[in-house]
Amino acid sequence: MFRWPSTIDHRQFFNLPLPTKLTVQNRGGESPARGYSPWAYEKTAVLRPDLHTASSPNTNPTQILLDAREQFAMGPPNDAQFKTPRLGEAYLPEFHTAISDAYRQISDTCRRLVHTIEEGLGAPSGCISGPAADGQGAELNLNFYPEVQRSTLEDNLDTPAVQEARVGGNQDNATMRRIWPHTDLGVVSALFQDGAGETGLEVQLRESGQSKFVPVSVDDENDLVLLVSDTLERWTNGKLQAAVHRVGLPPAISQAGPASRSERILVPERRSAVMFFRAPPTVDLYPLSHFISPEDPAKYEHITAGEYLKRHNKRLY
Repeated sequence: MFRWPSTIDHRQFFNLPLPTKLTVQNRGGESPARGYSPWAYEKTAVLRPDLHTASSPNTNPTQILLDAREQFAMGPPNDAQFKTPRLGEAYLPEFHTAISDAYRQISDTCRRLVHTIEEGLGAPSGCISGPAADGQGAELNLNFYPEVQRSTLEDNLDTPAVQEARVGGNQDNATMRRIWPHTDLGVVSALFQDGAGETGLEVQLRESGQSKFVPVSVDDENDLVLLVSDTLERWTNGKLQAAVHRVGLPPAISQAGPASRSERILVPERRSAVMFFRAPPTVDLYPLSHFISPEDPAKYEHITAGEYLKRHNKRLY
């Protein structure tokens, strides 16, 4: 199994001066993400507004619901159409080589895991792993959540309802959180956290018609957290559901009780790396025939992975 290389320390890149990081800036828009996205550049709140209760007096109700993170996104090393901008070697020697090697190794791990999932579902060989096998849609993200005051992640809009929710400790009414509740686009997402225990990643449990978010704990920073993503949900016609997840306060800080505006409680920095293992752009995300029957007809429409990504990114940036 892949182990996250000790030669890649997110802080070496994210601690570079902003003008240096902007030399490899992600341009946003509908194209696949490539390069550096500054603080609060992405807005995951728009992806699943049904999963939070934040509101805004602005014309665009999600305009001020921001992500408190930076990221660097890398596509396939051999992608000639959507190239990943390359940081100058003088700034950080071997950075591009190291993340390219990590990209290839994690992709190989994801291929094996998808094949194992396919076997576990009793699906014909290649039914799922075939369309996803070449990994040409995959994207490796390095995420960095800077140290911030707790109030930065808990400040709410000045409305009585939201203020009441703030006193109750409901983070989903904040104007900024590390990542808002969402699902990922690909087949699976392979995620590494920067330490053991619970560092803020939470997944939604859906049981008996109720749902709640629970912390994800790992024993070692090399432990891989595997999340089912939208494509696998669609291919299996909902048999496997995409994992709704978010990044909030570490439990040790969250359980300390609401912070007042005058308190200077610091939320420690957090790092993660996630491989969004996606299908190639031309592959159809319509449910596979193995998972369709007269009793269980297709629940999802035809759309290619490329068009699905464009639809997503158009809203995200």
